[in-house]
Amino acid sequence: MPDINAMTNDELRALIIKLFARIEALERENEALRAMLNKNSKNSSKPPSKDGFKRVPNSREKTGNKPGGVEGHEGHRIHMPEDYQELIDKGLAIYELVDHTDGYEDYVSKWVIDIRVTPVFVEHRFRRGEVPADYNNEVTYGEEIKALSIHLTDDGMVSAERLADFFSSVTNGMVHPSKAALLGFQNELADRLAPEISVIENDLRESPLIHVDDSPMKSTQTVIHENGKDDTYKNAQGTTFNVNTRTYSTEQSTRYTVNPKKDLDGVYRDGILNNYDKTIVHDHDVKYYNFGGRHGECNVHPTRELRGLDELGISWAGEMRDFLLQMNEYKNNDIAQGSSACDPVVLDRFERHYFELLSKGDLACKTLDEKSSGYKKLNAMLARFYVYSDEHLLFIRDYSVPFSNNLAERDLRAEKTKEKVSGCFRSWRGIEGFMDIRSFISTVRKRGLNVVDSLRAIFKGESVLVKP
Repeated sequence: MPDINAMTNDELRALIIKLFARIEALERENEALRAMLNKNSKNSSKPPSKDGFKRVPNSREKTGNKPGGVEGHEGHRIHMPEDYQELIDKGLAIYELVDHTDGYEDYVSKWVIDIRVTPVFVEHRFRRGEVPADYNNEVTYGEEIKALSIHLTDDGMVSAERLADFFSSVTNGMVHPSKAALLGFQNELADRLAPEISVIENDLRESPLIHVDDSPMKSTQTVIHENGKDDTYKNAQGTTFNVNTRTYSTEQSTRYTVNPKKDLDGVYRDGILNNYDKTIVHDHDVKYYNFGGRHGECNVHPTRELRGLDELGISWAGEMRDFLLQMNEYKNNDIAQGSSACDPVVLDRFERHYFELLSKGDLACKTLDEKSSGYKKLNAMLARFYVYSDEHLLFIRDYSVPFSNNLAERDLRAEKTKEKVSGCFRSWRGIEGFMDIRSFISTVRKRGLNVVDSLRAIFKGESVLVKP
């Protein structure tokens, strides 16, 4: 520290200017650090899994309703299926009677619903020399245990070790498939699903609107694609590869794919959007602008970013966020009242106010220090709202286009859960097979079909989605 008493006035002025510059730099750094520390899944695009142990404030607005069920709600309680006698007659359920009346004819029936897991040993007899290939082994597992295994591992996300222990426990040790056997069930199903996957992909290509989203997953093996050459596989040494999974989603179908990178080439390899000329909804991923006829930008992510800017003291961001949410609320109420399109007068008012807010945002941006993190984020947000205004407003201009990309994001959650359970995939074939299986399970569930029945049918060699 220089001796201030020995400094001239000019030297003092120079020192003060230097210190003020240093203070401004530290303030900007402090602002950026506070913004990073306060960033969570509610005020940014950060996923909830990255919030860690930090307590995230409850952002839900009070409705004024009392806790518990809304007045007039009937509630739900267990009841006997109306067709229980038919199920019993078909052998799909078992009936037992426990009589506590000592023969009295005046009685009241009370029911108990339970489940039993009982091993079934099925003997197949064939003429010598005419044994089908599926029965080459002395003992094989049937489609029931295969279907349940797939349902629990690839839909319920139960680990292979726990599933093997479960089967052993409920069958008194009589059925205890190994991890290799469970993996074999997955490989067998994936091989059988090719016709079903084709149906799903064709349905997506014919859909008037597709949701798309990407998410990374970990694998100890990746694939290298080279034009004109066979694919080669690369194994990780002491680490894992980050590969990219993608979902193409509609209300009726889901197709999951996996590629080594999150790039444009992967979208072309997936083959879903190559000749697609309708509407694509996504999270501002610019590579998707190479496909489709129209694009709907997800507005949920910007509202989170706007909330983060509002928390930094930029009040315009809060105003813009409220406006986007108000438009969506109007649309939802309008649809509930039977409308299929926004009133032209109301739409014009919305659009004019949208651009008025952007002009107001420009003025707010000019009041900020250009070197501050708030300025950079606000400037980027304004540029996005200007350049992609048609895409952000498409949801109110066309009621068939949703406000968010939530459908695709919901469909991807199961994949992230699988990663948490297994840690990573051990082979490229394994992760590709998982994507096929998940595509089938998600699609049959969306179409109101029973998942276990559908899996059982595939293992029997029957079709589920393929029309005769």
